[in-house]
Amino acid sequence: MAERAAAARRAGAKTGEASSERVGKTMRADGTAPKFYERVAVEREGGDGTWRVTLDGRTLRTPRRNEYSFATKGLAVGVAMEWDAQDDRIAPFTMPLTQLSATAIDHMWERETRELHVETLLKHFRTDVVRIRSVDEVVASKQAEIHDPILRWARKEFGEVTVSDSIFGPETSDKTTEVLRKRLHAMCPWELTCAFALSAATKSLLIGLKTLRGDLSVDEAIAAARVEEETQIEEWGLVEGGHDLDQLDIRVKVAAPVMLMKLKRGE
Repeated sequence: MAERAAAARRAGAKTGEASSERVGKTMRADGTAPKFYERVAVEREGGDGTWRVTLDGRTLRTPRRNEYSFATKGLAVGVAMEWDAQDDRIAPFTMPLTQLSATAIDHMWERETRELHVETLLKHFRTDVVRIRSVDEVVASKQAEIHDPILRWARKEFGEVTVSDSIFGPETSDKTTEVLRKRLHAMCPWELTCAFALSAATKSLLIGLKTLRGDLSVDEAIAAARVEEETQIEEWGLVEGGHDLDQLDIRVKVAAPVMLMKLKRGE
């Protein structure tokens, strides 16, 4: 295996490619690809002062072959560490900062892509977990405790935001929808990428936006997203290989965009 990995790295050096596009082209059935580099570094661009990641001295590029160009050294180092941590195989699912950065750089600046993501968030806002109350009194009580502060904030920021015990969720006024739409479109590609990732992970646009602005920690965002699940665990117990994996999965999906934005801001 070591010899095959070395051969793949030598092949990569000959082609001169240091693109994550190469990973997709050589992906195996297990979701990994052969490693094609040996040395990972972070360098500063001379012209605009941005930072880049290099593999064996070649600039790392996105699947669309754009440079991974970062405004801060911290974010470049974060992405570089993901590539440096790979063994003989590259496992993209262990590289959330790289994936989020590629989305921001390759896609989220395009008008059609932005509109698609914004409208998708607005479409699912009706079933935002913060807006749906359980018919179970114990769960509903905990939802009120954790979600009511988020609702009070949302109403100050966006206008009328109602709740319902229907699985279909409450209606949303056109005025509130338009305020949210403008707020989302005002975001830069990096912010919108992270807002979408957070909202998808927590099943809540409100939790995603409040976390993105730093008003909710990773733990608080996860707790707000998993009120019903954690209440069930308290009552019935944790199922190993099920609940525990869900907890780990959401932690990665929430922590990654939070960390990306902190590194991008130089925090």
